[in-house]
Amino acid sequence: MMIRNYYLSLLLLSCCFGIVESFVSRPPTTIRNPSRTTFQKKQELYMVFDFFKKRSEEGFEQLNNLAESVKKGQLVEGLRDVAEYTSVTNEKFAQGLAKSRDRLKQNLELLLTGEVSEDVMEDLLDVLLQADLGMSTSEDIVKEVQSLIASQDSKKFLQREELMSVLRGKLIEALDTGKSGSIQFSEDKSVPTVLFIMGANGMGKTTTIGKLAHRLRTEGNQTVLMAACDTFRAGAVEQLQQWAERAEVDCYGPIEGENQSPSSVLYGALDKAVTEKYDTLLVDTSGRLSNNYALTQELDKMKRIIQKYMSKENDQESGKPVLNTKVPHETLLVIDAAQGRMALDSAKVWDEEIGLTGLILTKLDGSARGG
Repeated sequence: MMIRNYYLSLLLLSCCFGIVESFVSRPPTTIRNPSRTTFQKKQELYMVFDFFKKRSEEGFEQLNNLAESVKKGQLVEGLRDVAEYTSVTNEKFAQGLAKSRDRLKQNLELLLTGEVSEDVMEDLLDVLLQADLGMSTSEDIVKEVQSLIASQDSKKFLQREELMSVLRGKLIEALDTGKSGSIQFSEDKSVPTVLFIMGANGMGKTTTIGKLAHRLRTEGNQTVLMAACDTFRAGAVEQLQQWAERAEVDCYGPIEGENQSPSSVLYGALDKAVTEKYDTLLVDTSGRLSNNYALTQELDKMKRIIQKYMSKENDQESGKPVLNTKVPHETLLVIDAAQGRMALDSAKVWDEEIGLTGLILTKLDGSARGG
């Protein structure tokens, strides 16, 4: 499966006609069966979750203000206030992307000072490659421009604006996969949504799980259970339990004193999630590189355990459960953006070996954009 460079495509699209995203938080819910141990808290965790809690409180306040405006018959004024709040909260996000966006925009402006001719095609390819759009997408754009230049009377009309239109069209085409970009949740209320999260050590996998748990609880109004299945790395279970503490969700880990495998911990977590009717199960896995065969086999085994546990029918001949290939609902690979184009190669290998449904890019505050 070809995994496209969506992130930087969005950057270039924002150069052409801008992008705005927003969210509104919901109030937190009561968590069932709190059974967590208190661990030493780190200042970094407080800083991260203080930000999320503040955003949740602000979002809830905006909902209340909007409701009051509706009661007073001032819907337009209420919507205007919400729009202003959204604009302010998204300003920092937009500023974070400004460096990459402005650099790409500046390079294009320096290149396209007049009419676009065949002479600038090589330089255009260099600009697109420097923006980490990838060879395939960059060559498609250049070929499209070359075809316009070669067409009848095109030199007369192919100005900078026409080239920007070509860029928009190609990037929209690259972004359009025909699939939804949102998380796929379980349609059966009796079955929890299972998010299977994997990635190498140091990519930000555990931190991402903590943030997901917090947002699912506060914004999605869900009960969340974390499964600490990374039994290989020292301190991994304790680290995930710390995040569960801060996110105010439950965490299921290995039984103390027993040397449990990741698969046995996962089975116990599945049983707890189904029996106690959790909405979402977040599965943390052992960090590994894509060339680690033994740990890759362990991942594949864990996916089969989920599919077998959530089987909906038995084989008529053997009587054994038929694997439910619709679970886990999401298989997400966490990638450090500092890897650059190497991230794409790793994702391709993981997709072939395990099967991915999505990518999570972390540490985007640097200059690298994860390919």
